[in-house]
Amino acid sequence: MVRNFEELKQLLIEVKDNDYNVPSGVDVDGVIADMLKFIGHTDAELRDKLIYSTFVQWAEVKGIFSVEQMIHILNTCLSDTHLFFGIGEKDTDSVFTRSFSSLLINISFCVHYEKPFLTTKDIHDIKEAVFRYISEEKDYRGYVDDKGWAHAVAHIADVLLTIADVEKAIDVDGNYCIGREGLLEVLQAVKTLVCNKEFVYSAEEDERLVTPFMVVTDRKVFTSKELIAWIDSFNMADNEYWKGTMPDDYYLYVNRKNFMRSLYFRLQSQISTEGFDEICKHMRGFLLESDDE
Repeated sequence: MVRNFEELKQLLIEVKDNDYNVPSGVDVDGVIADMLKFIGHTDAELRDKLIYSTFVQWAEVKGIFSVEQMIHILNTCLSDTHLFFGIGEKDTDSVFTRSFSSLLINISFCVHYEKPFLTTKDIHDIKEAVFRYISEEKDYRGYVDDKGWAHAVAHIADVLLTIADVEKAIDVDGNYCIGREGLLEVLQAVKTLVCNKEFVYSAEEDERLVTPFMVVTDRKVFTSKELIAWIDSFNMADNEYWKGTMPDDYYLYVNRKNFMRSLYFRLQSQISTEGFDEICKHMRGFLLESDDE
């Protein structure tokens, strides 16, 4: 049965009210198809509170989806009809499809952690798709009036932390898939998102972007000196994003400063972790210099 969005909404309300159990006689494959079709609908209740929540419950909590269904969901989300739907557009509704498709990538990793099904190639293909998406996304809005959260940057930041997570990025054979080079790519992706000169983030994107950095540090792959060098790469003199134009450089300045403040206080909250004290001391000087710029 192919449902319109009103029929799907009514069905998912019934599902939610029934503790997310599958109603008798309902074809799960059909519901998956309908939810994927409307994952980017501008009705915030349908998109966020019903479709996304049902995916979480059926995938992570109740384990309703089979491996084949999860592979189908993941492949659809990575396709031109979802993660790359309307890519490059600004201020259009296509951002909701892209942004909420990225959340389903995270769900796939959570299911994989409990019931491994991703190969090394799968994980690297996801990584490359995510990095390509980050380089091409141009709609940075957080909350959109009358349509709810778009939050593309925050959602893809959550995917970055999952890619960097040593427990999540393990293939079906138990092999660690994301090594030093992959983690460097994660840090570069974070920097790309932070150094946005087109839009000033206002919906705590800085906090979400700090978390992938913290997960990378947990891997113990990089020394304190290497992490400090990465932080220093945000300096105006060394940052390839600075162009000497206004208001672009001001937007970049604000995004960078907010990110560094959030990073400093996150590190400060875990000061007992080896190496963090050295990084925090260095960052205090960095932040004071930023105030003088």
